[in-house]
Amino acid sequence: MMIAGLSALQSSDMGAIPAHVAKNLYMGQPKNVDTQVIRVLSSLSMITAAAYCHSTGRTFTPPRKDFGYVQNFLLMTGHVDEATGEPNPRYVDVMERLWTTVADHEMTCSTAALLQTASALPDAISSLISAISAGYGPLHGGAIEVAYKNIEEIGTLDRVAEKIERVKAGKERLFGYGHRVYRVEDPRFTYISGILNELTEEASKDPILQVAFALDRAASQDEYFVSRKLRPNADLFAAFAYKAM
Repeated sequence: MMIAGLSALQSSDMGAIPAHVAKNLYMGQPKNVDTQVIRVLSSLSMITAAAYCHSTGRTFTPPRKDFGYVQNFLLMTGHVDEATGEPNPRYVDVMERLWTTVADHEMTCSTAALLQTASALPDAISSLISAISAGYGPLHGGAIEVAYKNIEEIGTLDRVAEKIERVKAGKERLFGYGHRVYRVEDPRFTYISGILNELTEEASKDPILQVAFALDRAASQDEYFVSRKLRPNADLFAAFAYKAM
């Protein structure tokens, strides 16, 4: 749905597509680049919110000019305080910090896909569509969903030890652990853990989060995982923070 929305946006201004006008529009032209980046980022927020509302049966709420980017995203997706009808300022602050923490993540698959496409000098939307497409794979953006469902299948706290033993026996994988870049603790994890600690009350209401925490405690104290430097992926715990909110 996000890709379809971006494609529709792209078709609304064919003059912004280099291949359509048969000339370079962005290389060495920072003003055009800035205009497109602002257009794409503002539109992406609305497209994502509309897709989310459609898939979850929520009512899309139009953005407000007096709201910031994260405020409007929460407003559009219907995540507001019942008393005020506006996003909870505490959650706005948490999301701003989470987005800042995970924004700079070196040369990931989706980043590489965006840059590979951008090297042909197309428009920003074409490049972004490539990045989003890469994110659908279970070895990249989809890995978080796989890990979450894997933890959900564990079900209860008393089954955590069994899961750990099956992983150590080579019968199963522990999704959400290990990283292709970081061989030490993911530096983002420190900040995200701090944010989760601020959401203790919310997290306590979700039994799946309690299983995730128990799994992390067990893995962090087991020599099998410690010796192999298998530590939690920060993106996984960022997802838990979103779930808690």
